[in-house]
Amino acid sequence: MPDDLPGPPGSGDREDQPRGDRPTEPLSGGGPPPSEPPTTPGPPAPQPPAPGYGQPGYGQPPPGYGQPPPGYGQPPGYGQPPYGAPPGYGYGYPAGPQNDSTATAALVIAVVGFFICAPVGAIVALVLANSSQKRIEASGGQLTGIEQARAARIIAIIELVLTGIAILIGVIAIIASMGNRY
Repeated sequence: MPDDLPGPPGSGDREDQPRGDRPTEPLSGGGPPPSEPPTTPGPPAPQPPAPGYGQPGYGQPPPGYGQPPPGYGQPPGYGQPPYGAPPGYGYGYPAGPQNDSTATAALVIAVVGFFICAPVGAIVALVLANSSQKRIEASGGQLTGIEQARAARIIAIIELVLTGIAILIGVIAIIASMGNRY
C-alpha cells in the first residue's frame, strides 16, 4: 500500500480535484504575497533645517548630546584581559598590596589582652606578630602591615614585662606581710 498517505480518508493527492481543494494549498494560486503594500504619492516629508542655520531653539540639546563617549562602541573582546592574565590586568587600576590580617589580629589582641588577661593575650599576640612578620617579608611586597606586627610585638613585650613586675611585687608583698607576723 504505497499509495496510502497520512491524513483524513478521501483526501489523497488526486489530479482530478480542482486547485485550491487540497487542504495544504492556498485558495489563490499564485506566488508569494506582496511584501509591501502599494504606496500612494503624497507630499514629501519635511526636511530638518541645515545645521548652523539660525539659532538653536529653546530646549534643543547641545551638539553631541546623546552620542556615546569615545571608545564606547568598541568591538566585543576589546579591552578584555587575555586568558591566564595576572590579577589586576584589565579594567581600572591594579589592585594594591593587601594588609595582612594576622598583623591586624595581633595588634587587636595585644591591646585588648592588656585589659582582659595580660599574660595570655600578650603571648598570643607575640606569636601572631612573629608569624605575620615572617609572612609579610616572604610575600615580596604583596602584603603590608609590618608596622602593625611590630607594634603588636612591642605591646606584647611591654605587657609581659608589666605582668612580670606585677607578679614580682605581689610575691614581695606576700613575703613582707608574712614576715611581720613571726
